[in-house]
Amino acid sequence: MKRRLLYNTAPSFICMVLILNVIMGIFVIKKLHSNEKNMEPQTQMKNISAKEAKELIEKENDVFILDVRTKDEYNEVHIKDANLIPIQELEQNIDKIPKDKKIVVHCASGKRSAKACEILKDKGLKELYNMEGGIKKWQGEGYPVIKP
Repeated sequence: MKRRLLYNTAPSFICMVLILNVIMGIFVIKKLHSNEKNMEPQTQMKNISAKEAKELIEKENDVFILDVRTKDEYNEVHIKDANLIPIQELEQNIDKIPKDKKIVVHCASGKRSAKACEILKDKGLKELYNMEGGIKKWQGEGYPVIKP
């Protein structure tokens, strides 16, 4: 009698376990796909040459040029349409940087701008371009500058 009961309940139990596994699998898949929809695009931070920066500025309409040097350095020479926000004041002035544009960041040689890109990345800006070699490389390539 016990054997008969075991033989009758075993298939039912196995079917129940299989059905529960399928249901759990469906919930897991739905959860994974719902997380994909909510994911924000990753920050793109790229080191670019002065030549690539110039091409980007010339080709694109949605570029914000950010100069993170000091005011004195900026007053000596700067790239046309560059926006000065010294790196020491960057976090306090983050609201002055558009979130919907590509940001080309430069300094004198590329060190401060790399650090500025890290700060901007941490603040949630998405498309960041660090101009390697800074304005020195820009001038060395013979690209136009403003000398007030």
